[in-house]
Amino acid sequence: MELVLSELFIGNTATMTSLDIEVVTGSRHDAVKRTIERLASRGVIELPPMVGIKTSTKPTTAFVFSGDKAKRDSLIVVAQLSPEFTADIVDRWIYLEKENKSLTKQLEYWEIKEIDDFSIGSFHGKGLAKRKETKNLNNSMIQKIKNQMQLKLGFIYD
Repeated sequence: MELVLSELFIGNTATMTSLDIEVVTGSRHDAVKRTIERLASRGVIELPPMVGIKTSTKPTTAFVFSGDKAKRDSLIVVAQLSPEFTADIVDRWIYLEKENKSLTKQLEYWEIKEIDDFSIGSFHGKGLAKRKETKNLNNSMIQKIKNQMQLKLGFIYD
């Protein structure tokens, strides 16, 4: 089955789902969810919220790790399920963090550019056509980056 995750980032926060952990560890999703619940009941991790996720075959539910303790808690779950895949999950978090920082910097650049172009256009009386052109360019780049921050990842399950 193919899984499409449409909300990899919540705001500026990278997330990791129990379905991601299933892929990395090769464990069944029900086993991943039981491990999360067991670790949470023992106070080792915080129980993350459960959300509905759309897959190509049927909707399902998954835990979503996000926020300050997401990285720590998801690493603990992976270590419980499959210590040999802990490196993979660390690599994934490194990727998510770098991708998010890069996109956030790009977004800030284009938002500041739009504000600057607006003020220059207003102050210097640039023509309306030129202002529409810069506004359209800036806003299309801002939207493109925001769309990238809502990445869709495809995982193939056997």
